[in-house]
Amino acid sequence: MNLPFTIAKRYFFSRKQGGGFSLITVISGISLLGYMVGAAALIIVLSVFNGFEQLFSSLYTNFDSDLRITSTTGKIINPSQINWAKFELVEGVETYSKVVEENVLLRYNNQQSIATIKGVDINYVNVTNFDSMLVGGYVDVRQDSIYAIVGQGIAYRLSIDPNDLFKVLAIYVPKRDELTIINPDDAFNKALVIPSGVFAVQEEVDNKYVICPLHFAQELLGRDDAFTAIEVKLSSNVNADEVKGEIQLVLGQGFTIKNRFEQHDAFFKVMRSEKAISYIILLFILLIAASNTISSLYILVMEKKRDLQTMKSMGLTEKQAANIFKLEGLIIAFVGGTLGIILGLILCYLQDQYGFIALQASSNDMFSSYPIHVIWSDVILVFATVLVLGYITTIYPANRARQAVLG
Repeated sequence: MNLPFTIAKRYFFSRKQGGGFSLITVISGISLLGYMVGAAALIIVLSVFNGFEQLFSSLYTNFDSDLRITSTTGKIINPSQINWAKFELVEGVETYSKVVEENVLLRYNNQQSIATIKGVDINYVNVTNFDSMLVGGYVDVRQDSIYAIVGQGIAYRLSIDPNDLFKVLAIYVPKRDELTIINPDDAFNKALVIPSGVFAVQEEVDNKYVICPLHFAQELLGRDDAFTAIEVKLSSNVNADEVKGEIQLVLGQGFTIKNRFEQHDAFFKVMRSEKAISYIILLFILLIAASNTISSLYILVMEKKRDLQTMKSMGLTEKQAANIFKLEGLIIAFVGGTLGIILGLILCYLQDQYGFIALQASSNDMFSSYPIHVIWSDVILVFATVLVLGYITTIYPANRARQAVLG
């Protein structure tokens, strides 16, 4: 039988002889409640950050490809720079799309706006889930098409109606070799397209992009067969990093290959930094709550000082006396942390299923309430954090118990 644990458990559940709770029990209960609330708060906050990251990742997944290849030496990629036969034989590459991007000026219905034109070939719909992002109209990116799909933000700024086929969208881009600006109109290439659809991904994307056929964009920009990027869709159940490495070997060091996370690394780094900062802030709050344990254990040591002397005469060692109060603190941390984690998981489940806490001023169903995504590594982290704090708070009371035994 583990004597220190048996005594610690008895102290944890101890009551007065009359049946009421002792001061020690009340203080220990407050400490337990602090652990419980702190652990629940950590689980909820970390899960909310995970939910936002998962939500935005899913939105970008519809627009971004699994891998994006660009040139490291310039903006333009010429088809002759790539060994297409070897590239297409890379295991794990299901399909790919050539794209060209450039900043342009848009005019529609006597209104104008700056945007980025993105010319895509027919494979683009297979590389991404772009067609699922449409909120109006239809997609037509065939190379002989005269249609374009605009972001929801651009459509709002220019009052674009995809159902009005009699109004065209004028796209202007500066001529690369034009040196005179006597007549401003001569300094721009101009093309007309019919806005056939409106898509919605994420505000940053919706306010930026106009999607059109690749051949149309190449002619407008005077790029011939050149493009600015290759967007790759990978086969299911393949390791993206391994395929990325194989493509890098085929293409050489003149190309940069980015996965979905790396394409928006600044955004995801900010999200994870905010999550880490929130964890640290809540950790300090939990530490303040856990400090109550030091007080309760110290008072318990003083109250049980005579008992410790008696048990010393019966063979209790200094180490066993210290372990009694270490185990007492760990029991408080374990019970409080476990209850807090359970409470946090229950609240996360209810929020995920019913969305009780809504986001303010949100008209999008996907953003109607705070998203929740529980990651079990976070649960383990919170539980380990509570136990570590519980152990730290027992060091001073345990030393006092050792001194009490020494007498």
